[in-house]
Amino acid sequence: MDFEFPPDTIMLRDMLRRFIQKEARPLEMKYFTSGELEEKERARLRQAIEQIGLWGLTAPEAFGGGLDCVSACLIEEELGKTFIPLEIGEVPAPLYACSDEQIARYLEPALAGERRAIIAAREPGTGGCRPENWLTSAAPENGGYRLNGRKSLSKIPEADDFLIVYARAPEGLTAFLIDWQSEGLQLERQSGITLEIKACLAGPGSLLGEAGKALALGAEEAPRAWIRMGARYVGMVERLIEMAGEHAKDWVSLGEALAVRPAIQEMLALMRVDVESARWLVYHAAWLADTNPKEDLRIPAAQVRLATGEMLQRAVDRTTMIFAGPGPSPQIEPQRLVRDLVPNEALQLALQQARAVVAAAELNLTEA
Repeated sequence: MDFEFPPDTIMLRDMLRRFIQKEARPLEMKYFTSGELEEKERARLRQAIEQIGLWGLTAPEAFGGGLDCVSACLIEEELGKTFIPLEIGEVPAPLYACSDEQIARYLEPALAGERRAIIAAREPGTGGCRPENWLTSAAPENGGYRLNGRKSLSKIPEADDFLIVYARAPEGLTAFLIDWQSEGLQLERQSGITLEIKACLAGPGSLLGEAGKALALGAEEAPRAWIRMGARYVGMVERLIEMAGEHAKDWVSLGEALAVRPAIQEMLALMRVDVESARWLVYHAAWLADTNPKEDLRIPAAQVRLATGEMLQRAVDRTTMIFAGPGPSPQIEPQRLVRDLVPNEALQLALQQARAVVAAAELNLTEA
């Protein structure tokens, strides 16, 4: 067995690692305090990512990317080690189902970083984790659809952003591309970010893929995206271990450092074993994606999604307990930072989907 990574990828990873240490991490406290970066800071980070050569590399080869999955996972792992949400030109997998006209209007600008795609699938107050709970309706009208409902969003849309809205049409669950400036869209900021959709018209060109087949969108690209996200979670847990370990060594209580206490040592040891186990599950799945590109990757990708998602949850809980012991509260709260980057409802939805795929394979069910 060969566990060596390609030298070119190692060089790319090391360049990214130095950039994160020098440019991204110094901005973390400001980002944590304000919840955003200034436009000039975002532009500077984007420019550096482009100079390193990372922008758009994880896109399919037909759209200017084509980086192999193992190399992409090495990059994602490094990106996970900072709490600054660095962008590298990735888009949601369903967007690759765009028609020719939609490619020019939505996909290409999104890949270029000129427009941002925001998924609007989850419904607030309905459990949110199962497609049958997505209640937003799409009624046929003049060749298009009239949308009504409410959605939970993970981020606040900006002027040029667009939404991928999942709604129930007569044909079944259907996805639509809706410009943020469209009439009938309004935000609520009471608990989280809620999108109110009131009689929003989705014209004939708004349909993403086929009506009634929203859950099949991006099926070819999704497993690789799940594997890459697993690598990102590995990097996030590595950072949590680093933070927890530094705090345990530096803070002294009752005459001794927290690091000498068995309970602290146990939590750090479990986090380390967790992340090492998950890391090689990720890279094995990535290796399968590169060496068997035509095989069905849903099961190994779902295993990665499930294992790394649950690992992240455990790591957040343990890190919070370590910081919540004797001593001052940390300047940067790990739980809040992870929640901002990985909203809990979105994570729970991903875990539920992954459990369904893995269980279906074990039970020899035809549908996952």
